[in-house]
Amino acid sequence: MNQPATTTQQTDRNSNEGQTMETAQLEAQAPAKGGKAPGRSLTYFDAPYIASCISEEDLRENVEKGLKRYLTRRRKLTEVCNELDRLKKTLSALEQQGEEADGEWKQSFLKGFGKQTKSMRDKVKQKTQAKLEAEQIKEMIELLEPQAQWIKMYTYLARNALVDNKSRLIDLVTHNRLIEAVDELSRNTECMAKLGEVVKYLFERIETDTCNDHAYMATLGIDAWKQKGAAYKAVMNYEDTAQLNREVSRRQMSALGDLFLSRIPVDHKRIKLPGTEIPERLPFEDYKDGGYYSPIRFPRELKELEEKMGFVPSLDELDSDDTAA
Repeated sequence: MNQPATTTQQTDRNSNEGQTMETAQLEAQAPAKGGKAPGRSLTYFDAPYIASCISEEDLRENVEKGLKRYLTRRRKLTEVCNELDRLKKTLSALEQQGEEADGEWKQSFLKGFGKQTKSMRDKVKQKTQAKLEAEQIKEMIELLEPQAQWIKMYTYLARNALVDNKSRLIDLVTHNRLIEAVDELSRNTECMAKLGEVVKYLFERIETDTCNDHAYMATLGIDAWKQKGAAYKAVMNYEDTAQLNREVSRRQMSALGDLFLSRIPVDHKRIKLPGTEIPERLPFEDYKDGGYYSPIRFPRELKELEEKMGFVPSLDELDSDDTAA
């Protein structure tokens, strides 16, 4: 059971603290023309971290640059993958031609009882030519596959960075629009004056209801059946008074936020930022990262690929828009 303060000084300190916190919450403020009202502070609302790091304009520019970089890499990856697909189809066709020519010259040779007819020799040449071309195509594929994977990995990095920056931009844009909307609402001085006049009574009622909440007050060692309202603060110790004030404030903010939110139309559509739309990932973009980027495995895999590549382009070359010429 919570014990009353043992000295007049303790009682006065607790009472003064309770009165001070109540006054800060309930005192009517002159409406401000946009922005926070004098004497008000934000306890539960935090701006996104990105808002303190970069302006919306600069971040949007970063997203647009990142989108251009990603689309350039994605286009080059598409070209390389299409070429690989074409080479593999060509290889398959050559191998089939070689097998058919091999079977045909052998059959012709046997049917002629060992005679080397012109038709048979043509089939032998066809088989040899198909084999040579197939070996050349295989070499091309072996050269191009590491480069395709290398471009895929850098495309993956570009997309990840773009998605992260786009998410930050949405956080920043929606935060700025929220503040603008609330500021615009606060410039309605007549409306703000009405709210300022009555909100304190809502807060007083919530404080009284909290102090009459038997279950909650029991956690502070108070039997709420014995007395109604906030009079308990005069006999509560400093820590319990502070805890009660925090709970009262939390309930006040929740009630006001709940009421305010109930007047906002529901809109489930995602915000659109023109010029920053990220296209769907293409099938051959899928880099098997296991669901997360590994700062150890990823660079190691890149290094292994570069050792296999006959030519390693610079990132400037990779990101150059060679279609602009």
